[in-house]
Amino acid sequence: MTIGHFTKRTSMGISERRQQERQERRASIVEAAKAVFLEKGIEHTTMKDIADRAELSKAALYIYFKNKEELTFELLHTSFQLVQDLIDQAAAEGTDGYHKLELIARSFLEMFDQQAEYIYFSLIMEQYSYSISRQLPTTQKCLALLTDIQQSIVALLNEGIRDGSIRRDLEAEKSAVLFLHMAISFMQRISLMRGVFDPERTYKTAELVEQMFNIFLHSLK
Repeated sequence: MTIGHFTKRTSMGISERRQQERQERRASIVEAAKAVFLEKGIEHTTMKDIADRAELSKAALYIYFKNKEELTFELLHTSFQLVQDLIDQAAAEGTDGYHKLELIARSFLEMFDQQAEYIYFSLIMEQYSYSISRQLPTTQKCLALLTDIQQSIVALLNEGIRDGSIRRDLEAEKSAVLFLHMAISFMQRISLMRGVFDPERTYKTAELVEQMFNIFLHSLK
């Protein structure tokens, strides 16, 4: 190996390490922002609050994120990516179209039960995001992923129609929109109610979410 080859390999190693460190720092900033947003609310949080929580100077924070809006959509994108990952896993493990949607519903239910705080936070972010321009690159990134999620559901519904596990008269596009809005919106609303009405009920809020998914899945047969 020549000195030139060794120098090139060393430079690549340093570059990759710096890139990894940058990604890790970016992820830690996002987690810091999430924590502060939950404590103070998005509108009452400043970039200084986030910098302090991430143990960075404001100048260093601005290297990674230009403003609070960019951070908000980064978090929203993370929540959408979690949904996409659940769909991809179900698509890989399910035996037919219906079974794959059944696995998605089960994963959503587990997410609600184990990460209810995150679902509640996604509602706050969505409400805040309505006041932000849809033309921003970060906004467009979120909308593009949301479209991908919807098309993934459409594909699974069409797969089920083809393999006979889902009734043939179903309109896949409309059903996909209904499924996503019903699932996400209902879980967000129930998250708001959790702990408020529970003492007077004979059932848990998670049971309501499970019932909602059961009704939707039953409609596919």
